[in-house]
Amino acid sequence: AAIRTREKRAWWQRSGNGKFVASVILAAVVIALPQMTSSSYYVLVLGGIGIAAILALSLGLLFGYTGQMSFAHGAFYGIGAYTAALLTTRAQISFWVALLASMLVAGLIAYLTGRPTLRLAGNYLAIATLALQIAISEFFSQASAITNGTVGIFGIQRPAGFESDARYTQLILFVAVLCVVASTRIVSSRFGRALLVVRHDETAAGALGANPAHYKVAVFVLSASMAGLAGALYAHQILFISPVTFDINQSILILSMVVIGGVASNFGAVLGAIAVTIVTQLLFSVGDLSFLIYGFWIVIVIVFFPQGLVGLFRAVGRVLATAAFKVRQNVNGRRGK
Repeated sequence: AAIRTREKRAWWQRSGNGKFVASVILAAVVIALPQMTSSSYYVLVLGGIGIAAILALSLGLLFGYTGQMSFAHGAFYGIGAYTAALLTTRAQISFWVALLASMLVAGLIAYLTGRPTLRLAGNYLAIATLALQIAISEFFSQASAITNGTVGIFGIQRPAGFESDARYTQLILFVAVLCVVASTRIVSSRFGRALLVVRHDETAAGALGANPAHYKVAVFVLSASMAGLAGALYAHQILFISPVTFDINQSILILSMVVIGGVASNFGAVLGAIAVTIVTQLLFSVGDLSFLIYGFWIVIVIVFFPQGLVGLFRAVGRVLATAAFKVRQNVNGRRGK
């Protein structure tokens, strides 16, 4: 019996089925969380975390794996939200079609603007994306005939079967889980490995047959499409949108999620989204001091945990693993005696 148990454990560890099953169980628990609380506030916070996770994952692909700094993510987030809201309220198009359209429109605009701007690098690229963010924010505010200006768009309806806060939040979390899976597959694929080569040495990437410009534009479009998806989900969660939600502050907030969670890590992006969303909610009660506390908190994380929260988790994991190994050695030593 003992030998059979060891064989089962060895199969479990070798095949990776343990990690897969644990991931499926965790995903199921996460999606079920909105049904486990009767507080509508906590349900909305869970939905906000799901949307933030999608945004952090999308920027993580661009910034973490190619090193391209972007301050325009809030704009692509807004493009997705306005596209979905306009299609469902004015054109009476299905929510599911609007969801896909929001990704396509955000991706198309990223492609058209990315081809010229991604030829730049470093601070020049950051300034170019900042200008793009400002231009799109102004469009949201000034194009009243299309966006209803600063008044915003009201009357957004959720899809059939997801009218309640809990059900719609479950949809958000389900999409967030799919984005985690997709991002993980992307970074572990040949495309993801090429992105890392482009990030570290564009000349070497070109010598290996990977066109740096092609990969930069491709990941920029992919990143913007995911942000557009998050925007569409947000619009139908809050049922109202206005330009103030998608300004430069939103772009900085998304960037802080990636940096705080850990650059070039999907797990870190999710951790950053959770941490920033919770801290932001907690700071609402302190008024204007929230900006000071939030900035101080970011500085502490960057200075003391340069690899982000994911680096802290890994360090704690190594300490626990070392402690467990020593305990096991002591136990085995006593048995031997």
